[in-house]
Amino acid sequence: MAESTFDRVCNIIRENGGTSDVELTPETTLADAGLDSLASVEAVIACEDEFDIEIDTDANPTTVGEVVELVESLMEN
Repeated sequence: MAESTFDRVCNIIRENGGTSDVELTPETTLADAGLDSLASVEAVIACEDEFDIEIDTDANPTTVGEVVELVESLMEN
C-alpha cells in the first residue's frame, strides 16, 4: 500500500528536523518537530522534490497539517 501524503510529509520533516522519535500530528508545529527557519525551508524544498510541485515562496505553513494541505492542493492542480 502506498504511503499517504501525510506519512511522506512526516518523513521529510523528520529527516530535516532530526527528530525521528517525535510523534507528528497535523497540529504539530514545525518548530515542535525540530525545524528552525532554515530547516523549514529545506523541508519545503524537499516536499517540492518529493511531490514534483512548486510551492509559492510566500507560503508559510507553520504546522504539519498546513504543509500536507498545501502539498495536496498543489498536487490537484
